[in-house]
Amino acid sequence: MKKWIVFASILTLALVIAACGANSGGSNGGNSGDVVAVDAAVKPTSEVVVTATDWKFDQQEYQVKAGEPVALTLKSVGGVHGVQILKTKHTIGNNESVTLQFDKPGTYDIICNLPCGGGHAKMKAKLVVT
Repeated sequence: MKKWIVFASILTLALVIAACGANSGGSNGGNSGDVVAVDAAVKPTSEVVVTATDWKFDQQEYQVKAGEPVALTLKSVGGVHGVQILKTKHTIGNNESVTLQFDKPGTYDIICNLPCGGGHAKMKAKLVVT
């Protein structure tokens, strides 16, 4: 019985480690040093609204300009969602907005970071910084 518990624990640990490394690929360009949160006193020059419904975003690709502060807003119209911008530390909560500045051109993958049902894994889009 103890061998089975040890085996199950090791298998679980291996799966957790593998899942944590899953966000390491998929985008060119972009790393956390290239994106900064903008001070609340700075007015964004543009706004990008990401609309999330059940298991999809309204667009496959969103574009922002490098070097300009942009307000990124998540609007959930079906279910509860969140956005994670991969290769950064930035997330957007359900029906929230954050102002960020992307310093270098590149492509970032965005995903829904709140389990929202059967199609959750398909909730992916690109954020293209030009």
